[in-house]
Amino acid sequence: MAKKIPVIDSETQRSSSITEFSQVSDNISLWQALTHNHYAANTLVAFKNDWNHFLVFCEKNKVAPLPASATTVHRFIEKMAESRKLSSLKRYVVTIGLIHKCHALPNPCQSQEIKLAMHKQRLDKHDDYTHAQGFRDDHLQALLDTFSLSTKPKDVRDMAIWAITFEAMLKRSEVAALTIDNVEIEPSGLINITVDGRIIALSDVSSKAVQRWLTLGMIVQGYLFRRIDRHSNIGDNPLDHSSIYRVFRRASQELDLPTDVIFSGQSPRVGASQDLADAGLTVSQIQHQGRWRSPAMPAQYIGQRGKRDNELKKFAKKNSDK
Repeated sequence: MAKKIPVIDSETQRSSSITEFSQVSDNISLWQALTHNHYAANTLVAFKNDWNHFLVFCEKNKVAPLPASATTVHRFIEKMAESRKLSSLKRYVVTIGLIHKCHALPNPCQSQEIKLAMHKQRLDKHDDYTHAQGFRDDHLQALLDTFSLSTKPKDVRDMAIWAITFEAMLKRSEVAALTIDNVEIEPSGLINITVDGRIIALSDVSSKAVQRWLTLGMIVQGYLFRRIDRHSNIGDNPLDHSSIYRVFRRASQELDLPTDVIFSGQSPRVGASQDLADAGLTVSQIQHQGRWRSPAMPAQYIGQRGKRDNELKKFAKKNSDK
């Protein structure tokens, strides 16, 4: 939802606007003026409702809403987390940050305190995403059985994405950012990819899947994974997060899984963590392989919630001491 909205330059107008936005109001025209009509009506209604919730909280707790301190926003997030989903908490942070930026006030939502608070909520509310289903090795093998010989561009591309994302435990952002410069093909045909300066060796299966995509797509420069139009034309633009989500949603459909089992872009890291745990690797070893900063997420993925909570506390303390 982030857009470039001009700040209020006039001090007189800014002071008047701060006064108006410090009171609960259903006047949507205030939001239209503040955002210069950059947002759809439904989005403005959501902003208005979010901000009114924050104003009510601030009034009840006798704290200033504009400008608000990071502590105030943190307390608000904790309170709303008792009854709201993660998506709502994220929107609150966006709304509060937007109001402050438009009034040229320090944005409390950019503080380390709020970043850590939201990190905690992402872990605590992991089930908001119907707990991302693990995309595991048996799923990959079943898809290979179906698509390994297909010559349709979408099939070949998606097969390469399923293989490389699972095996290299890639995030969606890492998949989208991969370029041909990150790919090294050895004389044996095996492929190494470089992610954040770290070299990851792919297996024969994944290497072949990527090789087929490179050959069919005639990709010699630019992004590795590109968009494909309805006529099967391969473009130059990279996939975005939504496109990658659809690639994995397709996998769950192709495998004819139950309707409540829907893969997402997060599923390969979940499933790979579970497979590695089943193979006897420790949480620390899985953390290293998946390039996590903290063991908290892999611990969550393999069901060690107590371990996750302890690691999250350590992570928060380390960052607060900086």
